[in-house]
Amino acid sequence: MPIPHYGVWVGRPTRYTAQRAREDSKSPHIHLKFTDGSPREFEAAINVKSIDKDSRLVFWLMDNLPHSITEQFSNLDEGFHLAQSSSVRRQESDLQGLDFIRTDDLVNIKSGLVLQHDLPGENNDILDKMEPILQKAIDNSATSYIFGSSFGSGIHDVHMNQGSLPRFDNGIYEDGALLFQYDDGHWEAVFLAFASQRIPTNGEGEPERDSETLADILRQ
Repeated sequence: MPIPHYGVWVGRPTRYTAQRAREDSKSPHIHLKFTDGSPREFEAAINVKSIDKDSRLVFWLMDNLPHSITEQFSNLDEGFHLAQSSSVRRQESDLQGLDFIRTDDLVNIKSGLVLQHDLPGENNDILDKMEPILQKAIDNSATSYIFGSSFGSGIHDVHMNQGSLPRFDNGIYEDGALLFQYDDGHWEAVFLAFASQRIPTNGEGEPERDSETLADILRQ
């Protein structure tokens, strides 16, 4: 089933809270607040743990996005924009959705890190990786491009949205992501997936018969 109301929300990050294991041990999130030029403040709910048996996430950081990726949305106005995906007809949107597998120059799958949610120590879990990136974007008032599923007051599904078991929505060109554009012209991007998600996927975003989990592919 395709991802509902999939698109990109353009704005400016303002603050965040990150749920630790003691606060939510089952389905914790990072709650990233942002504005988009309107009087309201919105929220991106970012998963930092899976509810599957393998609860780990896969994390990718790209600190130099190519022009081939950014050119189609770098001039978008602030606010939410519906993207072209498996559920949106071409005439309804000129904005191409993201796909970790099918979008050229987007994600090098084999460079991902498989990470736990919240562990003792430094720089060894998903929160340790995410928090400095978000704080840097906030401190520099970077323009944020948050891909995912809009629910009115915010956006969620900010992660890969294909290769999951049938009880979850799957689609192609409907993957979530966090992209930040800085005033000096450079871009940074965070891509997240659940370690249990499988690739390759078919035209509906469902795992192919010979698919493997990301954890198995990365051997982590």
